[in-house]
Amino acid sequence: MTGFNRRKEALLRLLQTGAPSVNALSAALDVSVATVRRDLAALADEGVIARTYGGATLLQRAESTFDFRRQLAAAAKRKIAEAAFEEVKGASTVFLDAGTTIGTFAETLALMQDRLNGLVVVTQSQRVAASLAKVSSIELFLLGGRYQAHSEGVFGPLAEKTIEAFRFDKVFLGADAVSARFGLGETTLEQIRLKEIAMQRSTNVCVLADDTKFHDQDLPFWVTLPVGAKVIANDMAQQLRDEFRRAAIEIKA
Repeated sequence: MTGFNRRKEALLRLLQTGAPSVNALSAALDVSVATVRRDLAALADEGVIARTYGGATLLQRAESTFDFRRQLAAAAKRKIAEAAFEEVKGASTVFLDAGTTIGTFAETLALMQDRLNGLVVVTQSQRVAASLAKVSSIELFLLGGRYQAHSEGVFGPLAEKTIEAFRFDKVFLGADAVSARFGLGETTLEQIRLKEIAMQRSTNVCVLADDTKFHDQDLPFWVTLPVGAKVIANDMAQQLRDEFRRAAIEIKA
């Protein structure tokens, strides 16, 4: 995977929050201003963004829908999903978060359904539910709540109340950003609150994240990962591995 492809999803996520300057993007991604300008030029050539004075903005037709984001780092997400499948062994009840990587994981569960036996899956994700609805070896529970089109999931007090009825052998979570220092970052408090409750209902937490997610992006809401949590990634630099291990978080990459 090229450097540009690794940065592409992170750039698009940053641009979703507004039209940050080239300097702000450079600082967030920890790359040079020249590199950011080249990346923005490449995205403009793809028709994904429009250049502005000192920065860029997402084009209306390229707003980050679930399907649009699902195509980003698709190969990495498949690799992560295959690795995460091994974590299901021995579990009887699991929670699957919303998000594109978790959605790919659900597709993997459906493809490998002959290796499952009586698995209970709880999710707030419409996409996950659709992937698993016809899998006879899975008993599926879909939380209720306020629907959020961006993630194709439900959130809010109803979802939070319902999830408290379960205890999970394992929870599988995604996030907009993953940090050894801060944990999981999201754009809304509702997303963070549901992750927090899910983690409280289990002693085994797995985070599924491709290598564009590992940064302390200036997101407003975060939840700390518990000691012993596992991060499943397609790739991770040694420095990051060391940071997570110092935080007592296991790495599988």
